[in-house]
Amino acid sequence: MGKIFRKLVSLEEAKRLLLDAVKPKPLGVERVPIKAAYGRVLARDIYAEVDVPPYDRSLRDGYAVRSVDLSGAREDNPIRLRVIGSLEAGSDRNIYIGVGEAVYVATGAPIPGGADAIIMEEYTVRKGDYVEVYKQVSPGEWIQYAGSDISLGDMVLRRGTLLGSREVGVLAALGIDLVPVFRRPKVAVISTGDEIVEVGSPLSPGKIYDVNAYTISSLLVRDGALPEYVGIVGDDVDALREKILYALRNYDMVVTSGSTSVGLRDNLYGVLGSIGSTEFIFHGIEISPGRPTLAAIIDGKLFIGLPGFPVSCLMIYHILFSELVRRFSGLPPIEVVKEEALADRLVRGRLGVKRLEPVFLRRLGDKLYFYPVFASSGAIGTLALADGYVEIGERETYIDVGERRIVYLFEEYIEPSDLVIVSSHSIALDNLIHAYLNYVGNLRAKIIYSGSFGGLKAIEDGYNDLAGLHILDAESGEYNIPIIRKRGLRNVVLYRGFQREFGIVVKKGNPLGISGLEDLFRNDIRFINRAQGSGTRTFVDIWLRKYSEERGIPFEELIEGIKGYFTQAKTHSSVVYHVESGKADMGIASRASVEGHEVDFISLGWEYFDFLVNKDHLERSSHLRRFVDFLESEEALDLLSSMEGVRIPDNYMEKLVDV
Repeated sequence: MGKIFRKLVSLEEAKRLLLDAVKPKPLGVERVPIKAAYGRVLARDIYAEVDVPPYDRSLRDGYAVRSVDLSGAREDNPIRLRVIGSLEAGSDRNIYIGVGEAVYVATGAPIPGGADAIIMEEYTVRKGDYVEVYKQVSPGEWIQYAGSDISLGDMVLRRGTLLGSREVGVLAALGIDLVPVFRRPKVAVISTGDEIVEVGSPLSPGKIYDVNAYTISSLLVRDGALPEYVGIVGDDVDALREKILYALRNYDMVVTSGSTSVGLRDNLYGVLGSIGSTEFIFHGIEISPGRPTLAAIIDGKLFIGLPGFPVSCLMIYHILFSELVRRFSGLPPIEVVKEEALADRLVRGRLGVKRLEPVFLRRLGDKLYFYPVFASSGAIGTLALADGYVEIGERETYIDVGERRIVYLFEEYIEPSDLVIVSSHSIALDNLIHAYLNYVGNLRAKIIYSGSFGGLKAIEDGYNDLAGLHILDAESGEYNIPIIRKRGLRNVVLYRGFQREFGIVVKKGNPLGISGLEDLFRNDIRFINRAQGSGTRTFVDIWLRKYSEERGIPFEELIEGIKGYFTQAKTHSSVVYHVESGKADMGIASRASVEGHEVDFISLGWEYFDFLVNKDHLERSSHLRRFVDFLESEEALDLLSSMEGVRIPDNYMEKLVDV
C-alpha cells in the first residue's frame, strides 16, 4: 500500500499528469438510428450519395414556362400561353412544354421538360385553357436545380461534428438512417460513506441523501458519457473493494466521491493500493477545497476519486476532469462561460495553496460584482447559491475590493442577480417578494433565508440589499434597534416593518395537551428548534436562559434535557412540516406559516419583523429602490392586511435607524 499524500501536486501538474497517463480518445464507433443521433458525435466523414434536391423543382406556386416566350410581358401588354397540364409536389408524370405553352406547378413540384423559369401565380390570370402573364421572367427564376444544395460526392459533415438539429436534418436529406457515431463511455458512479442514503429512502438520524451521484451524473451526461449509478458503499473495506472490481469489469471508467481523504475511515486509497494493477496518477492536489482528489489507472481504465463534500466535488470535476471525459466521448472541450467582474468585498486566500472560491454574481448600476458564498464545502445549499467560482493563486493572500477577476460559471444559462435578499424567513416577506417580481417582470433575484443574524451579517459584509430581522433584545425587550447599535453598523437604514404573530405549532387536535413552552421539558415531547442565527432561536434561548436563572439550573444542563433542542429547521415552513408529518411534536413558527396545514397553533405573542437596507446599495441599485418603494405601496399594504397573523403598525416603513 502506498503512502497517503506523499506528494501534493499543483493543479496544472495534475492536468498534465492526467493527459500523459490517460491519453484520452474515443473508445469506438457504433451506428445508431437517426432518431437517436441528436447530441452524438459523428465518427466518420459523411459524403453525399444523392443530389439534394434530387430533381429540379419549383420554389413557388405558379406556371412553368419558357422565359423566351414571356419577353416583353407587362401589365399593359400581357402574353397568352396555353396550359397543357399541372404538376403537384411528388408527381412522377413526364410533361414537356413547347413554344407558347405552360404547365401549372405547385411549390416543390418537378419542373417539366422544356421549362426554364417559373412565373408566380400572382402575376397571372387563368382563362380556361389559357393563362395571361403580366410580367417577364429570367432563366432559372424560382427553380431549384438538382444538386444545387448538395451534390453527389460532396463531403457534407466531418468526423467529430456534434450532431444538432440542423445536422440531423442534413443526414435525413441524404437518406441516412443509421448514423456512425463515437461510442459513449460507460461510467460507473459510486458514492461512499456510512452516512449516505439513496434519494427517496427514509432519512434516519445521522444520515444525508446522496447528492454527488446526481450532480456528477448530470455533468457526465453533458460531457457525452453514459453514467450509471451503481450504488452506495459504506465504510467497509471489503465491500468497497468488491464494488470497485465489479465496476472495473463492466464499465469504461469509474468515478467515486468520498473516502479520498486521510481520515481513519477514508479507505479508498488503501483499497486501490491492494489491487495489483493500480497505477496512481496522483493523490492530493495543492488546491482548496478539493485537496484529497485522486486519479489512477486500473487495468487500463481511468479511476477518478472525487472529494465527498458536494461543492468540492462539483468544482474539481469542472476544473480537472470535464475535458478528459469529453475527449473519451469525442467532444471538443466545453466552452466554459466566463464573466469578468469586480470584487465588492475582500476575499481571502491561503499562501501556498490555490483556492477555488464559490461566488455569486450581481449587478449594481452598470457594473458587475462577485461575492463569495460563505458556507463550507460540505454545505448542500451552496450548490444552489453559487453561480460559479474564482481562482485565488498560491501566492495570493486575498482578492482586494475593486479587483477585477474572471468568474467561471457552473452553467451557461446563469445570469447575474439584480436584487439580493438574505433574510430571516417570513411567509409575509415571501409573498411580498413574489408579488413584486410578478409586478416588475424580468428581474433576477437571489433570495436566501439564513436567519436574522445571517441577514445582518450579510449586510455587514456588504453584499446584501435587504434583510428581514426580528431579533429580540433580552435587556430592553425591544426588537432589532438594539442589535444594530450594539454591532455598530454603519451605512444602513432600518425601516419599521410589519408585526407577526408567533407561537407553538402542535399536531391537529393537540393530542399531547401542549399548553406552553414549559412542555419542552416533558419526556414525551419532541421539539423541532429553529436554526442558530434566527430571531426565533434567539427568542427561545432568551426564554430558556431566564427559566434556567429562575430555577437555578445551568443552561447547558437545561437544554440537554430537551428532546430536539439541537435539531434545527431553517424556515418556519420547515417547522410546520416537521410537526405535521409527525417528525416532531412541537415547534415555534409564525401564524402565517400554518395556514392551510393540518396543525394547531398556540399564540405566544407578536413580534416586529423590520427591514434592514444597505444604504450604499440603495444609492447604487435602482432595483433595490423600486423594491423599497413597493414595500410602501398600496398593493403591499393590501397584501399584508389580507394575511392571517400579520398586523401593520401605524409607523410602518418609518426609518427607525439611519446611519
